[in-house]
Amino acid sequence: MKKVRRNLMLFAAILLVLAGCGKPVQPKGEAAKANTEVKKDELSIAIFGGDWGKTIKKHIIEPFEQETGIKVNIIEGNSTTTFSRLLQEKGSPTIDLALMDSGISEMSFEEDVVESIDKSKLKGINSLLPEAFHGNGEEVFGVALGYWGLGIVYNKDEIKNPPKSWNDLWKEEYKGKLTVPTPATTGGLPLLMQIAELEGEAKGTVDKGLSKMKELEVVAYFDGSGTATNLYQSGEASVGAHYGGPAYVMKDQGLPIEFVVPEEGVLGAGSFWHMVKGTKKSEQVYSFLNYATTKNAQEGIASDLYLAPVHKDVELDEKTLERMPYGKNGSIQDLNMPDYNLINQHREEWNELWNREMGS
Repeated sequence: MKKVRRNLMLFAAILLVLAGCGKPVQPKGEAAKANTEVKKDELSIAIFGGDWGKTIKKHIIEPFEQETGIKVNIIEGNSTTTFSRLLQEKGSPTIDLALMDSGISEMSFEEDVVESIDKSKLKGINSLLPEAFHGNGEEVFGVALGYWGLGIVYNKDEIKNPPKSWNDLWKEEYKGKLTVPTPATTGGLPLLMQIAELEGEAKGTVDKGLSKMKELEVVAYFDGSGTATNLYQSGEASVGAHYGGPAYVMKDQGLPIEFVVPEEGVLGAGSFWHMVKGTKKSEQVYSFLNYATTKNAQEGIASDLYLAPVHKDVELDEKTLERMPYGKNGSIQDLNMPDYNLINQHREEWNELWNREMGS
């Protein structure tokens, strides 16, 4: 019964996120034929789309192809659509390497669709931070692209008393100007759990947190990073939650947007590379991971997406340092990393609770 319930929870979570993110991206051309025959000079990789996809191609995939001669077949999507596809193709995957975020990463290992990573096959391991490796104890199943997080954003032309803490979102002057994430986003349930903790609630329960969230007078809830950006760009929302990278993109576009690291810390998350279970390209996968964790690759990702790098020798300019998810002088250890395993245990329950109390 526990296994059945976990699978029901899993698919309920997938359906919820898909409802917020649209239809999965279906592979075309060479990507659709990946792994139908073993070709030593090819590798099928699932990555994110949009600006993230462009940046990953620029700083990792294209130079990797040039250096190794290995052709990369790209499949674009989000963590959940990739995970859904891995479940459907379990035992006979058409993807060799998959990029997925915190939460989905843990579920992918639990559902046995990704392999353990052999750290001894990574050449530059001594140059990497411990946070480069994601897993359970000594067992590693993810290698970090980088770390990011959910913080507070405000429009400095509209908000004269900037927020400093998550608790500040309940200020009277912010009513009707707010946006916060639904559970359909990576940061939605971590934020709900954070508010529950601030309300003195025991871990594993969010009733008090949800009651507190209901007191917010929001313009809208957002179910994806793009939706949040649109709300701030249009002026409908002038304060609330958002992810650091997209917030700084808006600032670079000339919008009066500021990103705040809350007193409680940014709600951290990571994006991780996973070797798909059943791939026949493990040698090529390790070759790619070796390149993706080089100093040059990590510097490019950090500079363009403002992801915290995991290579010890990365050199960042002053602007990029200031835009790290933990602030200019912090480190990955300063991120407030939610317990994603605990969140996954309650994902179905909390999604249902949110939909019942807040509306889908």
